[in-house]
Amino acid sequence: MPPRLPTRRHRSSVLAALATTAAMTAAPAWGQTATTPRPPPPMRDTDAGPPASGTPNPIVASVDGRPIRLSDLGAALKALPENLRALPFDTLYPVLVDRLVDHQALVILAKRAGLEDNPDVRKEIEAAAERVLEGAYLSRVATPKVTDEAVRALYNRKYANRPATDEVRARHILVSSEAEARQVLEELRQGADFATLAAKVSKDPDGRKGGDLGFFRREQVWPAFADLAFSLQPGQIAANPVQNEYGWHVVKVEERRQVAPPGFAEAEASLRQELLAQAVQQAVEKARSEVIIRRYNLDGSELETVPRFRSSLGGDAPPLPAQALPIQLPTPAPPPR
Repeated sequence: MPPRLPTRRHRSSVLAALATTAAMTAAPAWGQTATTPRPPPPMRDTDAGPPASGTPNPIVASVDGRPIRLSDLGAALKALPENLRALPFDTLYPVLVDRLVDHQALVILAKRAGLEDNPDVRKEIEAAAERVLEGAYLSRVATPKVTDEAVRALYNRKYANRPATDEVRARHILVSSEAEARQVLEELRQGADFATLAAKVSKDPDGRKGGDLGFFRREQVWPAFADLAFSLQPGQIAANPVQNEYGWHVVKVEERRQVAPPGFAEAEASLRQELLAQAVQQAVEKARSEVIIRRYNLDGSELETVPRFRSSLGGDAPPLPAQALPIQLPTPAPPPR
């Protein structure tokens, strides 16, 4: 069955997404450094055509004899937003082929123009190659540590046989002084609506939504605030405000609940990312230990005291956020039904 032609809306969305991805990786202002255009080679098409049916990675197009294979479409597909990746492949197929043809044509013309020899372009190409090498190395040393057994062991340490956790949903009104907080409490005692008053006088951005903090666990807020909030029952307003470096807080609890630990299936993806972040941090620490590192002040003088690198596993440095990692875990196979 031939690929189904995409709708105009789908085609525009896919091309826009791929163009945005290309633009984000493009270097700025290459025209600032003169380059000598190369004479264009004669038009050619040395490709003998797609291989016989059944080839695992067939050629889907060629540009000046350069083949574009099905695997190239798979790589382009990964660059699309999730909502577009969910479209049927036969809908995306012609758009992806067009985009890769455009890409190859532009690359060919850039080379004909001699942009490979532009110093700025050369620097960006080298930086991109180094990013690929970084990701490849981390994939080799970090990804193998994220095994099913390691994920299960982490789940058992964090969640297995743990009791349900208390959470409260609270509102607060933040003001600058204790006197203002006492005035707020007086207005509340006289019947003022907490959310309305928060929107009117609270200094915190949450004031715009009535001071609502949503549900939180004890360890997610600072201790004095937690002690006060968890001492209240739903509907209660604390008789006294509590202070921190931002000011004075008047607190009301709206709801309380107990939340059971997540099941393994619910927690698995985040646990894998947590293990990956730890493995990457260990790899970074090992890499630093095997190279010579010097640090300099902005005036060029060498720092006499170089801070020691400390991993998040036993020191001060926070772990890398999952979205900042230069590698991604492979998508696990779905469990059997």
